[in-house]
Amino acid sequence: MQVNQELCVGCGQCVPYCPMVAITVVSRKASIDLAACVECSACVRSGACKFDALYQQTLEGPRVVRSLLSDVFTEYQGIAGRGTEEMKTNDVTGRFKRGYSGIAVELGRPGVGATFRDLEVISATVAKHGVAFETKNPCTNYITDKTTGKVQEDILDEKVMSGIVEILVKNEQLEVVLKSILNAAKDVNTVFSVAVACAVEADNTIPAQKILDQMGIKYRPNCKTNLGLGRPKAEI
Repeated sequence: MQVNQELCVGCGQCVPYCPMVAITVVSRKASIDLAACVECSACVRSGACKFDALYQQTLEGPRVVRSLLSDVFTEYQGIAGRGTEEMKTNDVTGRFKRGYSGIAVELGRPGVGATFRDLEVISATVAKHGVAFETKNPCTNYITDKTTGKVQEDILDEKVMSGIVEILVKNEQLEVVLKSILNAAKDVNTVFSVAVACAVEADNTIPAQKILDQMGIKYRPNCKTNLGLGRPKAEI
């Protein structure tokens, strides 16, 4: 994102709309820190600038990945919403069958962001355990070697609002994979959260919950109410 200096009046109305705190006003002109900007377009969509001074420059080369992963209105290879099809809708998607758990590691948040170098730390860590990377996730497209977790070289230093590494593991692998992720935290230069999802067993027990309890990991149970009336319940 850039500022047309001839049109900008330095009112500062755009500043609070940048989730990455990349916009400042100096000498009565707005300026965007391109290193911090993740090309989310939130400033333009806000309509805060009444003088049309904000504009999206042509994104070329590796920088375009910032928009693909940070702008909620982008669609990449059929995957919309910059993220991943919700893990919490497993009763509809049937992504995680019984005996398996899904893990999603979301790196970065608004105001902090993450680079693909951070993401590679996690993808390389979990790849050592022979996990399956989720295909319905835009970040997976940038992991060039699924056996090592290696990320596309030219985007490693590109910054995005957040990026998600999503994997499938057998329940018996869950503890060791989670331990390796937590151990890798010291090598990640941003914040990240870890989500675990699995199917509820026929006796109403939750395998992943039992494993987390045994590990002494505190968690916040989460769910999603689906209003997709008429959609068949997935076979899990």
